[in-house]
Amino acid sequence: MQQYESCEKIVYVDNLNKSGSLFCTFAGATSPSPEYKFTRYPTKDYIFEYIISGSGSIETADGTIPVSKGTFCLVKKGSCVSFYSDPTDPYDKIWINLDGSMVSKMIDMFIPTEVYTAEANVYDSFLEIHSKLESISGDDQADAYADIMGIVLKMLTAVTKHIYFPQTTAKNSLDEKIRAYIDANVYTDVSLDDISEKFGITKMHIIRVFKKKFGTTPGQYLIDRRISIAQSLLTSTVMPIKEIAALLRYSNTQHFSSSFKGAVGCTPGKFRQNNA
Repeated sequence: MQQYESCEKIVYVDNLNKSGSLFCTFAGATSPSPEYKFTRYPTKDYIFEYIISGSGSIETADGTIPVSKGTFCLVKKGSCVSFYSDPTDPYDKIWINLDGSMVSKMIDMFIPTEVYTAEANVYDSFLEIHSKLESISGDDQADAYADIMGIVLKMLTAVTKHIYFPQTTAKNSLDEKIRAYIDANVYTDVSLDDISEKFGITKMHIIRVFKKKFGTTPGQYLIDRRISIAQSLLTSTVMPIKEIAALLRYSNTQHFSSSFKGAVGCTPGKFRQNNA
């Protein structure tokens, strides 16, 4: 694997155990670099990526596919591709390289093209897989990979549901669009001002239509989504509480702990202990 010391962080490598239903060869993250370029001719495994911020492109024999913040990408095994970061807005991305008989069957069932992209917030799924890989040992490898298989299935369902379960007209209503926008920006500092600018309506109107449909304000909905993600990360990963707080855009661990306790009834540490 080609590595870039200035922008590549490798969290897991295993080129020895290439057998079975599912196995991971590489996993890591790429921090913003205007000179980033990565080429595979052909790919030796299935490449899963999620763009956290920034933009770039994937070049194939059929053309160029743009990618940007919030884009999920899957490149099938055997494809010939090049990954580029936009020099003016280099991307920050997280990735996992998988292979195995079950992975192959799942991807063939879900994914219709050699290179597939979708706008879907599956960042938490990548974090869960990274966390399991970082803590994996020989004794629990089978259990860890079984858990990862379930996460991959959940991820593939999320990124293809618009194909197999198309949205109804109601999903295009303003309240649904606002909720979708919040869901897509749960890991950023999204505000009512941002939503107002996005849809060209006043903040009061946003609150009014959102609360009428969902029974809560956009701000409280965002808090609830972040607490729900925090619960999932606390029980399914070994991510430090400080990192979870930063990921979910809390100003500090104390703020996160206070918000979490107010919603759940106990501190994040106690919640993790009770659900271990």
